[in-house]
Amino acid sequence: MPPSELDLRQLRHHTKNALQRIIGLITEIPGLCDTPAGEQIARELEHRIRLSATISNALFGLTEAPGSIADRLRHLAGAVVDMMRGPNQVIRIGVLVRGCCPPDLQEAAIRGANELIGNAVKHGLKNRPTGRILVRLVTEGATTTLSVIDNGWGFCGATCHGEGLSLARGFAERHGGTLRLENVDGTVATLELPHQTSIQ
Repeated sequence: MPPSELDLRQLRHHTKNALQRIIGLITEIPGLCDTPAGEQIARELEHRIRLSATISNALFGLTEAPGSIADRLRHLAGAVVDMMRGPNQVIRIGVLVRGCCPPDLQEAAIRGANELIGNAVKHGLKNRPTGRILVRLVTEGATTTLSVIDNGWGFCGATCHGEGLSLARGFAERHGGTLRLENVDGTVATLELPHQTSIQ
């Protein structure tokens, strides 16, 4: 039996309370905030917990009901980049959504985006002081296309077989779609999702 709205509300409430308590416990550690270094650690832990909650909300609606696909994609992209970038790394992220992604493809698009954005930061922009990532979700005709474009190092054989790309490929294949990678002044990762047509 699938979870009801009441079940989801309770899960969100529980998760939100648990995360708030963890943040509270961090600030209560004796002596943690007595030094600038300790205070910085406490702030960083709180920031990472909040980013994790933002990512979980965009993916699964863990502590809040999910919004539109455009809002989810924007929140997800910003939080994933902030979570995974180096401490002094500056990565600009842009998100473009055009057209109306069918409801049955939205989860594949958002979850594929999570893996592809993470890959762009972790591999494409690794050890680069600055970088750019563009996320495009375009629905035209009978196809929805997700593209994640970075201006990083490009990809190599090892990157092509990582867990993130395997997951993204799986989300595409579940809907009869494909994942394609190209080296074009960085990496262009394209996830194509065909729309299911009803048989008359």
